[in-house]
Formats: sequence, structure tokens, C-alpha cells
Amino acid sequence: MSQLDALSTFITKSMPARTFKGAGFSSYMDELSFIPAQRDLGLEQYRLAVIRYNAVLAWDRFPYRLYDPRNLAALLLVWLMESDRELFEEFGIDTELPDFDIDLVDEETAVVVVTLPMVEALNLVKDDNGNIPLDGEQWRLADPTVWFASEAVVYGVDEQGAPLGSEK
Repeated sequence: MSQLDALSTFITKSMPARTFKGAGFSSYMDELSFIPAQRDLGLEQYRLAVIRYNAVLAWDRFPYRLYDPRNLAALLLVWLMESDRELFEEFGIDTELPDFDIDLVDEETAVVVVTLPMVEALNLVKDDNGNIPLDGEQWRLADPTVWFASEAVVYGVDEQGAPLGSEK
């Protein structure tokens, strides 16, 4: 799931239905750019690039009198606090806070556009039914599977070894 999908799902589940019904809500990517970052991830997975874009959440008729827009601001900040922003650090990109553009339509509604910078990996996994041809194989977009070692044995000078991790 992309960060945009995760953010949109979080917002739509957290806000009352009245803020979406007839409000002309949309979410989309804007100003997409690529950071070269090709890397074999193992397990037949490959990072093709890292993408940088603005996630845009827009309401044509946000009912600001019925739902205080500060709630939306709080939800966005909570999502940012709980989301993985590791790639920002890895590529030396400053994390930015959401930008709000609010234009009043009438006494009850406003056009609200929220823009939030995003950075995420564009990962592929081999799949015979995938729609992306690369190096004579078929691939599809996917979130990578990462395995972590919980224990190991390190051999130094002799074969005695030294256990790492928890011992049973």
C-alpha cells in the first residue's frame, strides 16, 4: 500500500462520513520525481527507485462549520508521527509539515486542499503474472519482505563459536 493510500484510508476512517458525502473529496499524487536508488533487496525483490511527490487531499465542499478543520490538522500530524519516515532520513530530505489552502465558498463550506510531501520506495517483486518486464522477467509493484536474524553464531579463530542473541 502506498503512503498516499495509507493516509487516505486513515483520514476517511477517522473523520465523520458527513465530511465526505457530497463534499467532492479526492486524493492524488502531484509533482512526482525520482531519486535513483536501484538496489537488489534479496528474495527476488528489487528497489527500482525512490519516488518523491506531494500527496494532495482535496475537498470541494468541506463542511467546516460542522467539522472543525483543526481536527483534520490533528489527524494529519498523528498520521505523520506514526508513519514510517525512514527514507526522508536515508536520503537527507527534510520532513515538512502539511500545507493547508482554504478558500471559503459560503457560510458553511470551503474548498480545502492539503499538500503533504512524501518519499517512498518503488519496489518490485518477481511475478510470472506481473505487468512490468525487467531483465527478461516479469515483475509487479510490491512492498518488500524483510527478514531479520534473531540469533547467530560468529566463528573467530576456532570452531567453538560465540552465540549472539538470546540463549535458551
